[in-house]
Amino acid sequence: MLKKVRKRFAELTLTKKFLLIAICIMFIFLLVMNMMIQYHFKTYFVNRERQHFKESLHSILRNRVRFFTFRKSWNEHMDFNPLVSILKKEKGVIDIILYSDEGKRLYSLVKGNKTKSPSKSEGLQKALSGKPYFEINDLSGTESYDYLKKITDARYVQEIYYPVMHKGEVQGVIEVYKDFTDVLNAINNTRYQAAGLTFVGFIIYIVVLSWIVLKIEKRERKLQDEVMKYQKLSLLGQFASKMAHEIGTPIHVIMGNLDLMEEVTEDSTIRKRVDSVSRQITKIQTIIKNYLYLSRKPEPSFSKFDISELIENVVEDLSFAVSDKIELQTDTQSCMIYSDRGFIEQVLYNFIKNASDSIGEKNGNIFVKSYKEDDHIVIKVYDDGKGVPEEIKERLFDPFFTTKKTGKGTGLGLAVCKDLIEALNGEIFYDSEDKYTIFGIKVPVRKDVSKNTGS
Repeated sequence: MLKKVRKRFAELTLTKKFLLIAICIMFIFLLVMNMMIQYHFKTYFVNRERQHFKESLHSILRNRVRFFTFRKSWNEHMDFNPLVSILKKEKGVIDIILYSDEGKRLYSLVKGNKTKSPSKSEGLQKALSGKPYFEINDLSGTESYDYLKKITDARYVQEIYYPVMHKGEVQGVIEVYKDFTDVLNAINNTRYQAAGLTFVGFIIYIVVLSWIVLKIEKRERKLQDEVMKYQKLSLLGQFASKMAHEIGTPIHVIMGNLDLMEEVTEDSTIRKRVDSVSRQITKIQTIIKNYLYLSRKPEPSFSKFDISELIENVVEDLSFAVSDKIELQTDTQSCMIYSDRGFIEQVLYNFIKNASDSIGEKNGNIFVKSYKEDDHIVIKVYDDGKGVPEEIKERLFDPFFTTKKTGKGTGLGLAVCKDLIEALNGEIFYDSEDKYTIFGIKVPVRKDVSKNTGS
């Protein structure tokens, strides 16, 4: 059993171990504190009663000649009634018992009988050695329980054993039973109230501490994810750098041959296809360059172009890549902007490709819309695919996060898009409208426009 507990404890995270240990320590602390409350209250009342009894006994009897006689001739032949009549005036007295120097009972206020059998109680033995004894006990734990239970309803009693001394020697012992139920009930009520308050405080402590620990764990997991993400990005950046170097030469050869084909042919259809292939090769170069930016900030190359023309070209190039069952439409507003053409092309390519994947082999629609909004241009890509689950919306633009099957996506497309648009001082967003899923961007029409400008 202990081995299983140790194993389970070892499997806990550091923060949960801290929480468990802290709760155990606090529980032990509160338990000890509650016990100390009872002990100190009890000790306080015992000490107070001891002082009071001494002062009361001395003030009543010390100046009386009879007490001197009692001390000198303390034996079973004495008449103890005068002494007892004085002692029983104490509040709460249940019984008074007088003992000889040998511990034999000489007198009892309740029973009145004399007995020669010696008592063996701890208090009496201490008193016979010359030490006063004061203690609070349950009535059932006293030596005289059998007869006291018949004459009192008290649950708790204070036992007082006080030695009668003469010339340094014990002549006898006075035992007094006092009803201490009310006092001890008050102590217990205070304990219970304190226990209740400390229990509530303990629960609050656990809740607050658990909340703090969970926040720490969440933050720790987030930091671990960030470290893992940047490690992956660093590796990917190194890979992209090597790939850019390896495929750079063949791409330049292809581009050279395309330029040559464009020069030697007059066929407009072939020239159009050559131009399309040339744009795709340029996109490959741009994509490789942008993947290099995963490990560093993207650096846009600004130029002036018509956003409507750019959108139409991207849609035309992708018309061969999407399913024949998907209708690809545009509604663009002509607007000259000063931005990075390659960045926006890559973002639109990702949006349309993701929309196509979302629709799959079903009949569907993809709609690309652009319009000017103050000093910004807004581009939205609508699709009527399966949409985005609510629980993953916050992670859409996180690196390496994808909902596609293994081999279908890397989870880098939207993350790269986010970095590219932010490098243009723009915004990337996700929305939904009726049955359509919307991915969009909002970029300045000029380089000097802040992304906070406009509505």
